[in-house]
Amino acid sequence: MAPIRKMKSKLFLLLTLILFTSCFQERKIGQIKVSGIEDTFMNIYQKDEFDFVTPLYYEILDSDENLILEKHHLIGTEDHITDLNDFKAKSYDSILYLTWGKESEIYAIYDLKSGKGYPKSKLNENWKTKFENANDLVNRLKEMNPNLNANWNK
Repeated sequence: MAPIRKMKSKLFLLLTLILFTSCFQERKIGQIKVSGIEDTFMNIYQKDEFDFVTPLYYEILDSDENLILEKHHLIGTEDHITDLNDFKAKSYDSILYLTWGKESEIYAIYDLKSGKGYPKSKLNENWKTKFENANDLVNRLKEMNPNLNANWNK
């Protein structure tokens, strides 16, 4: 009887471990083509975990799956996102930006030429400079579309 009890105990531990780790994985929601720039895409991910707010991540890559900007935290949400219908990736000149929900509300921005961006850039900036650079990029976009605004300035 002891070997069966030992096997049940091991099976229980294995199932608990599988359940626990499967609840804290990151899943790719999908990929969005950046309109206006050839062969550039954004991948959006969400972390699955037991929490009221779960993080969304984004990364920028080219058509050969080469990273332009590595995966980075975008925002936390209470929603379980299953598709990218509310996300739009657009560009103006060399500036890429991501909106979610309202097409006028920017959640991420990145300049392919300078490496400036928010919430992630390729520069080694302090937080103040990062915000200043991101706001400068948004102001350049506002020349094209004055209705655009930065989510981080709310």
